[in-house]
Amino acid sequence: MPKKTILMIVGAVVVLIGLLLSEFTTGENQTPEEPYVSAEEYIKNTEKNLEKLLSDIDGAGNVKVMLTVDTCYENVYAKSYDTKGQKDENGTENELSEEYIIVKKGSNNEECLVIKVYEPTVKGVAVIAEGADSIRVKTAITDTVCALFNISTAQVSVEKMCADK
Repeated sequence: MPKKTILMIVGAVVVLIGLLLSEFTTGENQTPEEPYVSAEEYIKNTEKNLEKLLSDIDGAGNVKVMLTVDTCYENVYAKSYDTKGQKDENGTENELSEEYIIVKKGSNNEECLVIKVYEPTVKGVAVIAEGADSIRVKTAITDTVCALFNISTAQVSVEKMCADK
């Protein structure tokens, strides 16, 4: 093989290795890391806060709450888009490429830029309250829960707590 051909092959291999390495360091192939917030943790904290709030309603007494959610936290990440035109025999075709926008936090820490966070969606709430035998208390609890989670009254159940517990 001529020396020129060997140099061209070695050069091509070096370029391919460089391209492969750059794929691992650009934002295009980096996947955003989700901060882990479990649904169980969200539900537990929300139930606890809701129990405190609802027990402050006049006449409600002791309150227990159970909450169900449809989704948990979801982040939307900023992306940059680049359109490249390629000509073919029929005209111009555009190729769209996208990559996440990376921000540096500290000397060796990089993160994807979060532009929006969707909070968990509440599907239903069950409330057991000592004072739920009163229509006024039951209505106040239902109205409070509906207002807090933007859900309909059909998604809220309020019942009287057993006297044994």
